[in-house]
Amino acid sequence: MTMERPHSEEHGKGSGDTGKTSNLGEVSAVADPVRQYAEIWYRRFFDSCQHMMYISTREGRLIDVNPAGVCLFGFDSKEEMLQLPSVAELYRNMSDRQKLLQALEEQGFVKDYDVEMVTKDGRTINASITTSIWRDEHGEVYYEGTVRDITERRRWRKVMEEINERNKVLNEHILRMLMVMSHDVRGPLVAMAATLKLLIRGTFGHMDESVGNVLRDLMVRVVRLLGTAEDCLGKASSVDGSLVVERQTLDLRQDIIDPILDELSEDIEQQGIKIDNRLGAIPAGKIPIRADRVWLKTIFRNLFKNAVKYGGRGCTIAFGFEDHGDCYRLNVYNSGRPVPEEHRGRLFTRFGRIREGETDTRNGMGLGLFLIREIIQKHGGDIWYEAKPHGSDFVFTIGKEDTGPT
Repeated sequence: MTMERPHSEEHGKGSGDTGKTSNLGEVSAVADPVRQYAEIWYRRFFDSCQHMMYISTREGRLIDVNPAGVCLFGFDSKEEMLQLPSVAELYRNMSDRQKLLQALEEQGFVKDYDVEMVTKDGRTINASITTSIWRDEHGEVYYEGTVRDITERRRWRKVMEEINERNKVLNEHILRMLMVMSHDVRGPLVAMAATLKLLIRGTFGHMDESVGNVLRDLMVRVVRLLGTAEDCLGKASSVDGSLVVERQTLDLRQDIIDPILDELSEDIEQQGIKIDNRLGAIPAGKIPIRADRVWLKTIFRNLFKNAVKYGGRGCTIAFGFEDHGDCYRLNVYNSGRPVPEEHRGRLFTRFGRIREGETDTRNGMGLGLFLIREIIQKHGGDIWYEAKPHGSDFVFTIGKEDTGPT
C-alpha cells in the first residue's frame, strides 16, 4: 500500500476545480502543475533518502516507508513491511515507544530520540528517531519522521568509553607508582645530603680541597635530585587528589629558602641573576612558620623556577615575609616582563601554560601554579598575581594553624 504525502486543504485547491481527493492514496484528478511537481520532488526525496523515512497513523499502522527503512529492518519488500499490524513490533521495549509518543503529543516534535529496535530476524539495533505530528485536511493525525541506524556509533562510543576507563585506571596506577617512587627516593636522598653536609663541614676530619670540591658538586646534584623528587611527589598528589598537609614549626630561611636557592644556584649563576634577600634584614635571623616542609618547599621551588625562567638573564629576584597576625604574607618577585593581561586568567588553571610567542619551547605540563594554589589553599591561604611597572610579583598567604585546614 503506497501513498503520496497528504496535503492540507489549502494546498489541495487547484486553479479551476476544487480537486478534492477521494482517499489518502489518490491524487486529485485536476492537479495544479506546481503541486504535481512538489509531489514528484517529495517522492524522489522520500525514496532516495539514505535513512529510513516513514508515515504512520496515530495507532501505529505504517502508511508509507522508503527503501532504506525496508533494508534497515530486513524485510523483503516494502509491501511486506507495510503489513505490520503496528510499528510497536519494531521496538525492543514498549516503554520506549510510550515515552516517545508522550513526548510527541506534548511537544509536537521529537528530535534524536535514541531507542533499541528489532529487525525482522530479531537482531537488535540502536536507532535515533526524529518525528513530528502532521494532520491532513480532514483533521486525521499522522506521524512522519526518520529513523537512523546508530548501532556502529554506539559501539564505537562504548569502545571509547572502555578505552578512557582503562586509561583512567592506568593513569591512577602511574600516579600511585610515581608517588611511591618519589617518596621512597626522597628518604635516601635526604640521608645522603645530611651526610655530605657533615663531610663538607669537616666533621669526620680534614680533607683535600679537591675532595671538598667534588663533595660540594655532589651535594648540589643530590639537592637538585631531591627537589625533583619532591616536585614529582607534589604534582602526583595534586592530580591524584591525595594532597595532605602535615604542619610543623620551620625556619623559613634555613629550612625552605636556602635549600631551594641551593638547588637553583647553578641556573641563577649562569643567568647572572641577582638575589635581593629581603629576609636578611629581619632581626634575630630565624623566621618561624608553621607549615608542611615538603609542600612549602614545593611552593617556593615553583615560584623561584618561574622567576628564573621568565625573569630572564640579568634579572633581579626578590622575596619577602610579613606576619599579619592570623596569616603569613609572602611573595616572590622578578624584574622580567609582566605577564600579558589577556593571559593572567589562566595562570592558576590546570595545564594553563603561558607561551611567549610561537618559538617558546619551554617544557613542562603547566601544573606548577595550579599545584601551588592547591597547596596554599590546603594551608588556609590564597595566591594571586600582581603586575608591577618593571616586573611580576606572586603574592600568597598561609593561614596560621588555628585559621586554616591542616
